[in-house]
Amino acid sequence: MKRSIWIFFLAIVLPSIGLGWLALRSANEQQIILERRTAELYQKETDAMASAARGLIEEERRAFVDRVRQLLAGESAPQLAQDFAAKLSRAWPRQAIGFALSAEGNLISPSAEEARGDTERQRFLQNNGAFLSGTTPATVYSVPAEELNRPEQRRKQQSEVENKNASDAATKKSVAKPKSAPAAQDKDETSQAAQMRNVAPQNVLNENAPAVSQLVPATADFKALTSDQPEGVVTRFMQDRLEIVFWLRPPDAPGMIFGCLLSVDALTDLWRNALPDNAAPDYAVALLNDKARPVAIQPPGEKVRDWKHPFVATEIGEALPHWEAALYLMRPEQLQESARNVRRTLVLLIAAALAAIAFGGWVVFADARRQLALAQKKTDFVSNVSHELKTPLTSIRMFAEMMQGGNVAAEKRPQYLRIIVAEAERLTRLINNVLDFARLERKQKRYDFRPLDLHEVLARTWEGHELHLREQGFTTSWQASPPPYPVHGDEDALAQIIVNLLSNAEKYSADRKEIEVHSYLTENSVHVSVLDRGSGVPAGEETKIFEAFYRAHDSLASGIQGSGLGLTLAQRLAREHGGEITYQSREGGGSNVTLRLPLTEKLK
Repeated sequence: MKRSIWIFFLAIVLPSIGLGWLALRSANEQQIILERRTAELYQKETDAMASAARGLIEEERRAFVDRVRQLLAGESAPQLAQDFAAKLSRAWPRQAIGFALSAEGNLISPSAEEARGDTERQRFLQNNGAFLSGTTPATVYSVPAEELNRPEQRRKQQSEVENKNASDAATKKSVAKPKSAPAAQDKDETSQAAQMRNVAPQNVLNENAPAVSQLVPATADFKALTSDQPEGVVTRFMQDRLEIVFWLRPPDAPGMIFGCLLSVDALTDLWRNALPDNAAPDYAVALLNDKARPVAIQPPGEKVRDWKHPFVATEIGEALPHWEAALYLMRPEQLQESARNVRRTLVLLIAAALAAIAFGGWVVFADARRQLALAQKKTDFVSNVSHELKTPLTSIRMFAEMMQGGNVAAEKRPQYLRIIVAEAERLTRLINNVLDFARLERKQKRYDFRPLDLHEVLARTWEGHELHLREQGFTTSWQASPPPYPVHGDEDALAQIIVNLLSNAEKYSADRKEIEVHSYLTENSVHVSVLDRGSGVPAGEETKIFEAFYRAHDSLASGIQGSGLGLTLAQRLAREHGGEITYQSREGGGSNVTLRLPLTEKLK
């Protein structure tokens, strides 16, 4: 038994506990998993906004190119280069400072003469003259024109980095605390207060590894940046302001360059067009500048507690470096609530599974114990029955041999014959009990049910058994209510019940050999009680005495003979007749075993 318990524990219980522990660990990561899935869903929104923002920059660049080509249609490139800044200002309503470079890289327009008295042009020459002329390199972002609408490769690289960060976070079970990092090196010293932000869902990032922009700045002069392209975009930070440069090489003068410089402040009217017309009620979207401040919001007027930490965001790219299309959950705690619900459900399921395993184990062990106990009882039954069969056979043979030898006095012969008959009856009862029990187990017991008077059955049975009891030294009595006792039953089966009750009282009577039979009627039942002054039944085992093979004193060493089937068979036969046998202890010691049977309306 102990070995089976250990096998069950090691093979089933222990692995189940391990699986439950792993499942609980998985349940604790539900918020990370839920945020990651939600982020994948919402990332498409920010990708679309970032693409729209790049498209707006491309539209402005094309508008600039169209204006330059219109101007070139009226005059040659060298002629247009003279006073190009003023001509572009008249031809294009956008607030931009135009410039023209010669094939040698010299700045033709705006000249110092043109900038006289114009503060904006003077600042332009001061900040950009050396860079555009190729004499001083600068840290910039360059975008060839054909790449403005092809961000897929860059977005793929960014996603790979974000997914790696998320995977590392899930492995380490860390939750990101949004952190600020110094600005990228492409800004000058006056812009070091600007901050980078996490662009993946904040809770799936490793707090020691904040997200870093995937944009790569270049340090070069303008001539080197434009040497192998016909047109494009260059962006740079100047005095903590983002400036955008559109440039174009005219086909008839490829050595020359026409361009313009715009401040992002001049494009304020564009940003609203990058956002969707309508946002879902559970989130808000915004276009953030390099300082993490919104330049466009949907729905308009929405106030978010912390613009620097969106749920998901997509970098727009080199056209607007460090700008992001961001999405914010209106109820961030909803994810935590959903994760808690998932965790709670998983915990309940795991607990239910473990409880089912524990209950199943208990049932298996309880059944195993019952089977072992039953097997032991069957073993004891075989031993007891063998002894029961041997004892009467020995007596019968001994007295028969004595009489056969002629050594028995004549006055002893009747006594010996009575003993032989009694032992034969005892042997018959034992065999009948075993056979009837086997038939009941196989549901093959046959009955001859008919109306009868139980008082007559009881009288015949008591008459035959009382004599035997008196010979054994018992004091007997029968207290009976007036007959008849009309019942519907099998006469032999009812007689067998009474005999088994009397035999049981006889076996368990010790020094006080007293047996009483009480028969009486109630409103709907007849009761037959067999009372003795024997050893009784130990406390707590009153119902077990009706179990098969059970004996209250189940040991050959106890000196009490029996098979353990008498009361079991009597109870089953009583129930087949619609009745019941009950046990009660008597004051002063002994037992009261009562048969109850239903009465019929009348005796036929």
